[in-house]
Amino acid sequence: MFRIFSLVTFILLSSSVFADGVWKVSKGEQHFYLAGSIHLLGPDDYPLPPEYLIALKNSDSLLLETDLEQLSSPAGIQQLIAQNSYPSGENLLQQLSQPLAKQLAEYCKKNNIPLEQIARFKPAFAAVMLTTTQLQAQGATAPGVDAYLQEEAKKAGKKVTGLETMQQHLAVLTELNNSGAETLIKSTMEDLTDSSEDFDAMRKAWRSGDLQQLEHLYLDDLKNYPAVYQTLIVKRNNAWIKQLVTAKYESPFFVVVGALHLAGEQGLIPQLKQQGYQVTALAGQL
Repeated sequence: MFRIFSLVTFILLSSSVFADGVWKVSKGEQHFYLAGSIHLLGPDDYPLPPEYLIALKNSDSLLLETDLEQLSSPAGIQQLIAQNSYPSGENLLQQLSQPLAKQLAEYCKKNNIPLEQIARFKPAFAAVMLTTTQLQAQGATAPGVDAYLQEEAKKAGKKVTGLETMQQHLAVLTELNNSGAETLIKSTMEDLTDSSEDFDAMRKAWRSGDLQQLEHLYLDDLKNYPAVYQTLIVKRNNAWIKQLVTAKYESPFFVVVGALHLAGEQGLIPQLKQQGYQVTALAGQL
């Protein structure tokens, strides 16, 4: 289940120099660029592989999952916290079985995480906080691909927009919260105990653009939770595909979304191919 929150949050570090994780998507005389994002990186991951900045340079605009500037604004943070906090007198521990509540408390104590800060939040956001803390402890302290590219786009005077509004983006967490506190927290706790191997495997798959490996490592597991899979992957991918194939554009743009949105039969790349687009790794064209 840790794989679920890697989509919502952040992931991975890598030392590779080149990447096949940026694609050129073409149909007729029109084309745009598509890449998978990792939402937290380590300082040693910069500079990014050249394909990312080449795609940005060759594009007039950057299209992310949502407007990160709006999401990280005081109003955005306030809305995020309000939607994911329990009412006064309620907390996450009350939603868990006694053994799991004890396990969560012990984990927080061992890792110097204030339990009250976790328990005030609903399960999906609490899981995201736990995952973030784990990744940061393992060195993921630098901005991710999307945040970095957004800053580069702004410096270059390029337009930055989102495939989702901030409200639509936050609604994903709301849907996940309805999946059940016991399931979400139990699965997260299990995966946090041995997450290092997960990180290493995903680093390699992400940097190499290995969609089959991403599907095998993460999406196959995610499908064991159909409601969560539909919320995180299927519904969003289908909505994004509609936007991309109906877009009227005179010049290229650069689409950057969470890496796991590209893989699997419901992924953006397979769906674009089904729509008649040619999808080729940008690295192979340089």
